[in-house]
Amino acid sequence: MEIVVDILKQLNIVPVPLLDGQAQVVRARALLEANREGVFHALAESPDGMTSAELAEKLGFAPDGAKVLLRALNSMGYLRERGGRYSNGRWVRRWILDPKRGLHYMLRLQLYTYHRLEGLGQNLKTGRPTMDFHAMDAANPTPQQETYTRAMREAARLIIPDLLKRAAVPPKVERMLDIGGAHGEYSRAFVNRFAGLKAKMIDLAGPVATAAKIMEEEGNPEGLELAVGDALRDDFGKNWDLVLLANMVHLFNTEQNVDMFKRCRAALKPGGSLLVMDQFTGLGRRRDHIFAVISLNFFNVGGKAYDVSEMNAMLREAGFDKVQSKPFSLRTPGALIQAWA
Repeated sequence: MEIVVDILKQLNIVPVPLLDGQAQVVRARALLEANREGVFHALAESPDGMTSAELAEKLGFAPDGAKVLLRALNSMGYLRERGGRYSNGRWVRRWILDPKRGLHYMLRLQLYTYHRLEGLGQNLKTGRPTMDFHAMDAANPTPQQETYTRAMREAARLIIPDLLKRAAVPPKVERMLDIGGAHGEYSRAFVNRFAGLKAKMIDLAGPVATAAKIMEEEGNPEGLELAVGDALRDDFGKNWDLVLLANMVHLFNTEQNVDMFKRCRAALKPGGSLLVMDQFTGLGRRRDHIFAVISLNFFNVGGKAYDVSEMNAMLREAGFDKVQSKPFSLRTPGALIQAWA
């Protein structure tokens, strides 16, 4: 059905603004509310599926509320219906419930994003961010902070395979600094891939507290070091073989990024490299179409999706002479820019 709708939109014979406005808003809200209220997890606990009445009783929904929600999710392809009983579809099983790929927290984060973007109009007029997640520097993470950090961990799991594949890392690399690594998932992946590598992750107090909580839950066999630090102000130390900035530059303006890149270069040993993973434009039309829209979300918190030409200029201003762009596969939301000291 989605393919048919896309064709009709391209032929300009359906009211495209209505489909992109009302329909997309309702679809998104249905998915986010179902995830928040535990609909998918409840269905997963019932091998034979559930009727709308059974789900309503289990989750405390009004009977008609459960009925219209389940019908909507079924029409969207997230659920299957047989004989009045609903069960999770393959998208839910793979992309929400799977412990290795699931995006449960990422969907919960979008509820905060949904409300934050109500300020986009004022944001566009003033040029000032509506909200800065990285300004929330509390030792005890709020529910929003913890949701954000766990959501970024889920996103990292989608990105890590391509990141490890594209990054040019020497065989005897020893020290890595992960700036803004929050959950520590990137550091963990690099330490597991490269024997003898030790990693230190720095972030604000809130994300670090969540990272410590995750390590309490799952252990820290890799021996990762966590430290509180500010990417926009702190000195990053010296003699690092690798410095990683994963999904960081889109949060900041050009001046802030150039300053951060200069401190990264000063922290690298000769021949060491800076790995910048983010959503960049200028690497293909399909990517550009997606990231041009995502850039509005980044602008709402003070940054944007940078073009690779802008990245090259900023890195060279910071003193990096050798810079390479390395696109990921189309299924992976991002690309790598690697620069050598």
